[in-house]
Formats: sequence, structure tokens, C-alpha cells
Amino acid sequence: MRHAPIIDIPVEGEEKPYFVGVVSERDVLRQISPYVGKVGEEETDSKALRQPIGQIITRKPKSVSPETSMEEMIGIMVDNRIDMVPVLADGELVGLVTASDIIKLFVRLDAIRRLRTETGKRRRLVDVLFVGSQEVAAVLSSVLQTVADIMIEQVVCLEETDTLAKAMEVMQERKFRHVPIVNKQKKLVGIVSDRDVLRHLPFPGGQRPAESAAFRGRLFAVDPTEESLKVPLARIMTREVVHVLPTDSFYDAVRTLHKMKVSCLPVVDEEKKVQGIATVTDVMRALLVAYKLTEKSQG
Repeated sequence: MRHAPIIDIPVEGEEKPYFVGVVSERDVLRQISPYVGKVGEEETDSKALRQPIGQIITRKPKSVSPETSMEEMIGIMVDNRIDMVPVLADGELVGLVTASDIIKLFVRLDAIRRLRTETGKRRRLVDVLFVGSQEVAAVLSSVLQTVADIMIEQVVCLEETDTLAKAMEVMQERKFRHVPIVNKQKKLVGIVSDRDVLRHLPFPGGQRPAESAAFRGRLFAVDPTEESLKVPLARIMTREVVHVLPTDSFYDAVRTLHKMKVSCLPVVDEEKKVQGIATVTDVMRALLVAYKLTEKSQG
């Protein structure tokens, strides 16, 4: 789980718990000092683990209702760069929808797509997740064939000797969540995510920083003289990186995201040089386009 809904227990005169907000893995990581339990730990680092969760809750998050259309819900997630929305009915929490759920939907759509192309006796489509599944699957299969159809080509890569501060700068300027790491030959050797960055930032102390217009502004708020910002990316990057080729099947890439429980796939050539990147958000954008194309064809 990467998100936890927060509810408040009933008090006198109230009949049931009510929804307060959500806490994400990123929120928690930002509050945990990298020095906890290690040399350099300070008293404030251990105190961070005992602070009330109310200090880091995201209140009044973007939400949907059970009647919200799939298209509108995915649009909310993509437009707001979020990977979870709570589902509320009359102000009461009834569920959550995450980016992982959207990936599962794609895996199911692939089964529908393949079922349509089978020869021989016609089989009944079962366990369809929403009205129009067949049409959406058909649109997806007609416009999405390979990873190249969805990957982002304008990717900023960094080297192992670059610092955590440099990774933060790239992420904020380009609104990226992942930065591929390459060697001197420009070949992929690792990847750094915003979660990796947050794991190495010190406990900010006190109340959480105010909201900022900058991407990850609140989460990345840190004293520019902080020593941890000088840490080389070689020390924090993930080295065993799951990657794909531009010519790989689009649906194979989606299944890889689902199976490996990752949210990003660097796209490389045969020499392992970075050609682009494909993320869960890119997959959701593709589904959003399929919905719009389906509506036009039916209109």
C-alpha cells in the first residue's frame, strides 16, 4: 500500500466516523530522517516517528464518487499528477482507486482484445469492468502497438557522480518523478525516483511546510546547505532496473508494470542507451485518449 485514508472517530452527537484525508508513502518518507538508528541520529529524528499523523495529512484531496465516469476519474488523476483518488458517497469513504488499479484494468482489456481476435467458436465476454469495454479495447489495439507509441522521448538523464540536489532540481523543473542514471557511455546503469530522494532528506521538524506551486515543493523543502544534498546518486539509485525496448509490445510493457509493481520503465536501445521513458501516467493518458476516440466514433 502506498496510501492510507484517514478517518476521525465519532464524538458525542455523531453517528459514524468521517473522512479526514489521506497520507501517502511520500508523506511518511519525508518525515523519516535517514539517520534514524544510525550514526548521526539526533533527538529530533526519533521524535519525528512519534508526531501526530494529523500534521502530515493531505486534507480535502481530489476525490470522486461511485458515479464518476472512468474517463473523468482518470482525467483528474492525470491532470493533478496524483496516483490515488478516494471514492466518497455523501462525504463517507467507500473506497480508493489507484494508478495500480488502472494498470490492472489494462491487463483485463488486453484479455478482451485478444478474445476478440480469436478464431473459431465465439466466446462470451465475462467479467467486463465497464460498459464499452470491447469498443475501448478495439481502439487501444488499433492505435497502441508498441512502447514507442506512448513513451516520452524528452528525458533528462544524470550520471552517478551527480548529486541528490541535482536530481531534485531536474524533477522540479521538468515535473518528473524518475530520472534515469547513465554512465560515461550513456548506457543505463540505474534510476532515481522521488521516493529515493525523500528517503535521504532530513526530518524537517515542526509543522509541515506550506503548499508550494513548485512540483514537489512541500516535500522537497530543505535547507540548501544540508549535507545530504551532496550525496552522489550512485549511493541512492536503484541499480537493477527493469527496462524495455521501443519495439516491445505496449501490452507486454503494461503487464510488466503490473507484475513488477513499478511505476516507470526506462526505454533503451539494443546497446542499453536511453531512448525514452514510459510511466504509469503515460499509460493512463493512453486510456484517456481511447475513451475520447471511442466517444467520437459512437457520436
